[in-house]
Order: sequence, then C-alpha cells, then structure tokens
Amino acid sequence: MAKQPEEPQQPTLYTPAEVANFFRVDPKTVTRWARTGTLHPITLPSGHRRYHADEIHRLLKTGDAGADDNHAEPEPSPRARAVLHSVIRTYFGGDATAAIKALRTELS
Repeated sequence: MAKQPEEPQQPTLYTPAEVANFFRVDPKTVTRWARTGTLHPITLPSGHRRYHADEIHRLLKTGDAGADDNHAEPEPSPRARAVLHSVIRTYFGGDATAAIKALRTELS
C-alpha cells in the first residue's frame, strides 16, 4: 500500500501581540522593529502582520531584538545635543576630546 504524501509543514507564525509578550515590550515597539528592519514580518491577505517563529526564537536567544547591526544609531534630539554641549562646555571647558577621554576612562 502506497503512503500518502505528507502535507508540507506550515511555519509557526506569531501575532505582534505575541511577539511583544515574548520580549516584554509594547506592541508598538514590535511595529517599530518591523519598520526599521529589525523584524521581518509577512503580511497576510487580510493585511495583518505575522512574524516567523524561527526569527523570534533566534532574536530571543541572541538578545539582539532592540539593536539591529544593519542600522545606524538614531540621531540625538536637538535637546540632547544642547545638554551634551552644555555639559562639555561646563565641565570640560568646551574640549570635546577631554570629555571623550574622561568617558573612556570611566567606562573601562
């Protein structure tokens, strides 16, 4: 008796809410990760997004969900730049190189 061919196994897909629950973040963060390329959703015919379980499990294992190596750091806000400029001017006499050296010493 011939065996019936097995149906191809369907990949496990997660909803944005499930992914958010795994990473303990807001679902809007999952949407942002998809927009910036950290996650790669598939879009169903209904327009809803789903995420491959393999990708989610890999990111959970490596801990790289919040930082994608393919994307540059976001630009600091004008306020952050102003505060940094003020700190360098006040504490380092405006010498950014001295501020960087102090940070490197402190962090190492």
